[in-house]
Formats: sequence, structure tokens, C-alpha cells
Amino acid sequence: MKNVSKSAGGGERQHSQLVLKNVVNKRQTLSQFSSRTMMGSPQPSFIFPLVIVSFTAVSYVCLVVVYTVQPTPFIDEVFHIPQAQKYCDSKFQEWDPKITTLPGLYLFSIGLNGPVSWVLGRQLCDVFSLRITNLVAAAFMLLTIHKLLIHLHGDRMDNWKVMLSGLNLSLLPVLYWFTFLYYTDVLSTLVVLVMILLHLHHAPTTAAAMGVVAVMMRQTNIIWVGFLCVLMAVDVLGVRVLKAPVNTLSDTKALMKKIKKAAAKPYRLAEVLADVVVDCFSYGIVLAGFLLFVMYNGSVVVGDRSAHEATVHLPQLGYFCLFFLVFSLPYTPSHVRPFIKLCRRHLAFAVAVLVVGVMVVHSNTLVHPYLLADNRHLTFYLWNKLYGRFSFVRYLMVPVYMFGAYMVHVFIQNRSFVFKALFLACLVASVVPHKLLELRYFIVPFLLARMQYISRNWWQLWIETLYFLLINSLTLYLFVSKTFVWEDLPELQRIIW
Repeated sequence: MKNVSKSAGGGERQHSQLVLKNVVNKRQTLSQFSSRTMMGSPQPSFIFPLVIVSFTAVSYVCLVVVYTVQPTPFIDEVFHIPQAQKYCDSKFQEWDPKITTLPGLYLFSIGLNGPVSWVLGRQLCDVFSLRITNLVAAAFMLLTIHKLLIHLHGDRMDNWKVMLSGLNLSLLPVLYWFTFLYYTDVLSTLVVLVMILLHLHHAPTTAAAMGVVAVMMRQTNIIWVGFLCVLMAVDVLGVRVLKAPVNTLSDTKALMKKIKKAAAKPYRLAEVLADVVVDCFSYGIVLAGFLLFVMYNGSVVVGDRSAHEATVHLPQLGYFCLFFLVFSLPYTPSHVRPFIKLCRRHLAFAVAVLVVGVMVVHSNTLVHPYLLADNRHLTFYLWNKLYGRFSFVRYLMVPVYMFGAYMVHVFIQNRSFVFKALFLACLVASVVPHKLLELRYFIVPFLLARMQYISRNWWQLWIETLYFLLINSLTLYLFVSKTFVWEDLPELQRIIW
């Protein structure tokens, strides 16, 4: 593995080592994309395309089933679909103030359906055609996740296991379900993952451009642009100041000490900072542009801000840990005993975390009105049948949250200290400001952590596949079979995530 140590003065900075050392363990850098040899038996070239075609075909059948029982806009589609249809009619000045995200989804739909509409001679902006947008995005999601996993694990993991793990992550129930509706989640997640993939391909400028697209899908995606920017900045500092990658806590401390020493020589510090600015310029432009947008708009949210006011809701971290635990369930049995041993070995620390967790739950649990009123979401039943009905359950769940946090650590433990610290910071930034318990907010951090590990045990991977297929099947069955009526709406209502 080649080391990069050329200075900016030589004009030959290689982004590969500078940007990616933080997302790898000590023995492997993600920046070395490449020509790696996959382990295991050779995989015929037609297998993965066949998997994508099969995945898309099955998803299309599910989309047709959903459309058959729900041919009209449902929940948030009531806002998204009419807005997309306005864009199809070139009415770009008309905007529904109830929509809180930027128009990336609608612009993408026009770009996707427009050429097909021109060929067919008719406009494709009906409900079914717009929902197809997320079907296309889901297929590319599988492809993107597969490429990311190859990049992360390709040289030390069986290629068949990489493919199955990628399929499993594409079937993540909370994400996969929205393949069948016209929501922002699938496309937004895809664009974030493509941005990360481009970053790993040593293309920060293109990745930053994709970051703009990601923000156009959902404003909070700016957090993940910042994530990549800081990773790159730390790597530049590591190469220029330490002459080595920054992997551990001790490396980070050594870097800080050398930066302080460099501050005594202004010209030297200026050279280092110039390197950081040049290498991170593309991401910096996106971040600065977003800051100007927030200053101009007065908020991250566009449109109706009343239901999306920023707050501090620390229990969201516990909900994320529970989410991670539930959707990593096939991997938990082998980690229960190590978790208990760890708690016993550091009993004082474990008790302190438990006490702090209970205090946070007691003093900072917030309940959004939507959570109490909208019985079309599974979180309504989770809260009203369990958390809200039996308040003691909230406290009993704190040890479960701790185990979920431990599982997150298990999945990212081989990554650098900087990666882990930044992941935690970005997780906090992406979920804590929300008062509403919305499982979709957990998708990107879940995938980012989950992709860092692939099991070497076939039984875990296949159980995960069956587990996700079962949940997706039950979700689809519930949506199709369970209907009810609201007094103020004539249409049948259904239950989704």
C-alpha cells in the first residue's frame, strides 16, 4: 500500500490518502479504491445484474399491489404529488407552503420522466408514474451499496457475502417500504450514498456537487457533506503535520500538539491551512452556500415550520440505538455475553451511563402532537400502546438502548477514532434536534454504521435476509388488509412506517 507524503508545494496532492484514512482500520485505507481481488469463489459476471433485475421485478410487483389498493396520494404524497405535477406543467413559481423540503425530488422526477414522456407523446406525471421514481432509485441503491461494500470489504471478504449483505441493506424495511410511495427518503438516501462513493473514488468536487443534490432532496443531508469535509480536513492535517494518518486517539492528540507548535510559526501554519482549504474547497463551498441559504431563509426548513421547529430531544439517541438493535437483530446473540462482561468490568461507568440515561428520559422526553394523533404510522401504536400508556417502560428501555449503542460500537469499532467521533457528532446533529419520533431520520446513520461490517457467517446473512423479507411482507400485508376511516376524510386510511 503506497504512502502519500508529497507536499502542496510539489503540486501533486493525492486526494485518495488524504480524504479516506479516517474511514478505515489501521491496516486498510478506503482511499485505495481499486483493483482489489475479491476473496472466495469467482462470481460469474451475470450474477449481480441478475440480482438487480430480480430485485427490481419483485419491487415492481409490490409497487403494483400498493397502487392497486391505494391509487390516490397517501399522507405526505398529498403534498408531494400535486407539487410534482405543477413542475411537470412548468409552474415552477407555484409552491405548496406545507412542503418543508427543497424541490429536488420533483426536479429529479421531471428529469427521469420527461424524456420518456417526450418519446411516448404524453405526460407521465400521474401517481403511478411518479412512484416509479423511487423504484428506479431503489435499483440504483442496491448497485451503490454493493459498490460501497466492495470498496470497504472487497479484499478480505467473500464476494458472495458482499453481494448478499448489499441486498440485505437494500431491503432495510423502513427504507424499502418507501420504494412504493412518492416520498423523498429513497432518493435522498441514494444521493447521500452516491456522494460517499464518489468521495471514496477520489472525486471530492463531484462528490460535493452530489452533496448539493442531496441537500435539494433533504436539507439535513448537509450534515453528511460536513462529515466528509471534516474527514478530508483531518487527513490533510495528518499528512502535512504528522506525516502519517490520524487513526487513534493518541494520533489525534499528537496532531493537536503539533498544530499548536506550528502556530508559533505563522508562515508554516498558513501553509498547512492553505492545504486544508484547497483540498476541502468543494465541500466548503457547499457548506458556505447552505449557511447563506439558512441566513436568507431564516431556518433550515422551507414552507410550514410550525411542525418542524428545532429542539433538543436527547432520547432520540436512545430511539436510534433501539432502531439499530431491532434491525441488526440477527447479529445480537453473539454479543449479549460480551456486553454483560463489559458492563461488569466497568461497573461504575455502566451504572453512571444508566443513571444519566434514566435522567434524560425523565427530564427530556418530548412528545410531538403528530405522534399522538396520526394512527397511520406504526410509531403511533408503539407510543400509545406502550411508551405512553406505561411510563415505566421508558425507563426499563434504557439498558436496551445501552446494548443498542454497544452494537453500534461493534459495527464501527475497526474504524479510526476520528471516524467514530464524527459519526457520533453527525448522529447527534441529525436526530437530536427533532421533536417527532420518525424512524426515517435514522436511515442514513444506520446504513453508514452497518456498512462497516459484514458477517463471515452465512447463517447470519441468510437469517438477516429472511428477517427483512418477513418484516417487509408483514408491512405490505398490514397496509393492504388493515383499513379504517377518519371522520374528516372519505378515503380509506392505512398503516405504514
